[in-house]
Amino acid sequence: MELVGNKETTIAVLPFQIIGAENSMSPIIKGFTEDLIINFSKFIGLSVISQYSTLGISDIADTESIGKLGADYIITGSFRPITEGYRIGIQLIRTKDNRVVFAGNHDEAMETILNAQDTITQQMVNVLQQQIEHDLLSYSYKKESVELAAYENWLLGIKELKKGTVESDLAAREYFKAALKIDPLFARAYTGISLSYFNEWSCQLWDRWEVSQKGAHDYALKAIELDENDYISLAVLGRTFLYLGDYDKSEHLLRKSLRMNPNDAGNLILISNCFVWLGYLEEAENWYIKARNLNPLHPEPYLPIGMLVYFEKGDYKKAIELGEKVANLSIWTDFTAYLAAAYYHLSQYGQMNAYWKKYLELFKRNINEGKEATNQEAVDWQKVVNPYKVKSNLEPFWNFMLGDSPKKTVQSIVPRAEAVTKGKFIHNGDLWELSYLNLSVAIKDCKGLHDIAKLLEQPEKQLNCSELMGVVLETSGTSMIDDQAMKEYKNKIRALKIDIDDAQEMGMHQKADQLRGEYETLVEHLSKVMGLSNKIRKTGSSMEKARAAVTWRIRNAIKKIEKVHPQLAKHLANSIKTGTHCSYEPEIPHEWTV
Repeated sequence: MELVGNKETTIAVLPFQIIGAENSMSPIIKGFTEDLIINFSKFIGLSVISQYSTLGISDIADTESIGKLGADYIITGSFRPITEGYRIGIQLIRTKDNRVVFAGNHDEAMETILNAQDTITQQMVNVLQQQIEHDLLSYSYKKESVELAAYENWLLGIKELKKGTVESDLAAREYFKAALKIDPLFARAYTGISLSYFNEWSCQLWDRWEVSQKGAHDYALKAIELDENDYISLAVLGRTFLYLGDYDKSEHLLRKSLRMNPNDAGNLILISNCFVWLGYLEEAENWYIKARNLNPLHPEPYLPIGMLVYFEKGDYKKAIELGEKVANLSIWTDFTAYLAAAYYHLSQYGQMNAYWKKYLELFKRNINEGKEATNQEAVDWQKVVNPYKVKSNLEPFWNFMLGDSPKKTVQSIVPRAEAVTKGKFIHNGDLWELSYLNLSVAIKDCKGLHDIAKLLEQPEKQLNCSELMGVVLETSGTSMIDDQAMKEYKNKIRALKIDIDDAQEMGMHQKADQLRGEYETLVEHLSKVMGLSNKIRKTGSSMEKARAAVTWRIRNAIKKIEKVHPQLAKHLANSIKTGTHCSYEPEIPHEWTV
């Protein structure tokens, strides 16, 4: 691994030259170069030669002057007038062999010239860190004090992670563990272990899905305890919380990761993927484009996410264009299902059927233990495994494959299966037997489980909270609080929730517990005086008390289920609506034995 003498990499930005008669632009060019130097100097791990030393070098051929700078790399560029503005040419040159590492052009109008500075900075830093195999971006906020031997093990681990195989992930994990033996407080080593599990999880090794997800989650938490600005671990946690169905916490962590570092191409593509699930499609597209721009030499790894972004945006031709450039169509088990769906939306049923057949083959091998799968089984699995917060453009395609769409004009490859998803929710003394998606668990009795069972017995039916409580309730009463006090209470609760999340992410568990106690006391008090839609409650309103009690009972029961059966908990959380009226409204038909 090439590190420049175990020291910071030194770069020199030569004054950008102007080609043509536009001498009036000289001050702008001078300011452009100066701003680039300031931008590069913000990255810990890069030393930038002062402009006072480079100002007199006007020609790249002046090797004597350049040699005196002692730079490992030089950046040089030019401005050339074009019809609509200026073409900014840029080169990154390695001084030890005068090799051009990167060359590119940026066409900008006069009013957007300064905007190109950030793009050029980010491109150069990403190309540089590929050249020296050193993560410059990860040290752009905080330089850790770490023993050299631990750091060297971390570098070797990162090198293994880049190979992208299960075997290299295991080897990387050993290097990171060795680093922690030398320095137990080396946060980046915990991040490395988290990434090794994250790679396994992203590769969809289904026999290790939960183990890999838990490893990615737990080690990212340990990294955050030591370094609250670890943007990679923040993003990993954002994704794990997304799959756990905690969308608010997921979004909070992902956005915090972006604030810590908006310039790491690999991290941006992860966040772009997560933003698709969360429904922020414009942002997902912007981060996808930025990730590709930051890594112009190797865009291939980003194509699958680009396909996903444009599919959900409804640009099906663009999705197919990117998807068909992906060499490994088994990169996700349901990758070809997305391509099939894109062709469906374009009414190209021949290609749709071909890609759906490939999906069924992958589903049979990876998920269904070698058994032939029906369309129903393959669709149901997609609905469970993809953590959409909002509706997906897959839904009309799913209906079509199951024969439920009026648009159907051709036969799907596999006959429609009539069976619906089945499960058990059976009360047995002090325990409940729960069964869903081939996993059976037992859980201790609580009131919320009885409420859920009543809802499962009557899908789609609106049940008043009084029916679940089994009592007749009164709704009259007198106001308990004024509007101004209510507003202050709500603002305080929102502030406490943010403080609790931040304390948890930073590993400050004692502080988080103290804040949580204050939060719960305030919420309990406010629940006594506030009703639905920000309406002030009235004393003696037993209906409101029942609504709060039933809501709490059901949510508490789902949290308990989550510990032993996350998939069932996710389904119930997404399908059960609580309030004055409660209901069970699954996206697909379910048959429950209660």
